[in-house]
Amino acid sequence: MLRAIIIDDEQQGINNIKLLISKFIKNVKVVAETRKALKGIELIEDYRPEIVFLDIKMPHMSGFELLQKLKFKEFSLIFITAHEEFGLQAIKNNALDYLLKPIDIEDLRIAINRAKEKLDKKEILPDLQEFFLELNSGNQNKIHFNTKDRIEYISKNDIIRLESDSNYTYVYSVGGKKLCISKTIGHYEALLCLDDNNFMRVHNSHIVNLNHVTKFIKNPGTIITTENYEVPISQNKRDDFTNWLNIKSYFNS
Repeated sequence: MLRAIIIDDEQQGINNIKLLISKFIKNVKVVAETRKALKGIELIEDYRPEIVFLDIKMPHMSGFELLQKLKFKEFSLIFITAHEEFGLQAIKNNALDYLLKPIDIEDLRIAINRAKEKLDKKEILPDLQEFFLELNSGNQNKIHFNTKDRIEYISKNDIIRLESDSNYTYVYSVGGKKLCISKTIGHYEALLCLDDNNFMRVHNSHIVNLNHVTKFIKNPGTIITTENYEVPISQNKRDDFTNWLNIKSYFNS
């Protein structure tokens, strides 16, 4: 029996997950729940659960801030959120799972099955380890990238764009540097876009550093960045991007 903890500032969200698990999921038991992030830290350290359902946006402390304060980290992490703009469906193939409220039973079942598979192998989620390494790194303005033969630390300000290629991500930075990383772009969306307004997932396959945007071509919908990279923007991201353009124009006027 796998033990789960739910941390969500909305009681209805907690109740929904508990109901779905009790009705449709076998061998998973919710052993604790809380609407307060600080209490969640205490529960995780006390129970040392196999699965943690964690809301991203909570008052006083975000889910990411909660993670930084933990000592026990050997659990399968499933983020839950009501914010569709995070592009959650695109992150489904990443080792960190995201569920969009209201939670769909099939999405929940897939997330838990993946957690079970990892736990059956007695492994800590590899991307969760990577995630904590990023969160706890000494310089929060840099991201480390594991390439085939080395680890490179790059300033966030120097990252121009990221491009997905199946389970790989290409990272383009100033000076024409290009790295190939064996992680999905969803991993970097979680690290760069959720808590940093300088990065935006503008397409299923592309993240851009908004500070490096130099031009926007309305038709067919293309962003031009530093070093003349052309990045397509998806239809459902145009509103977010044009809203940012208006804000940028306002402060530059």
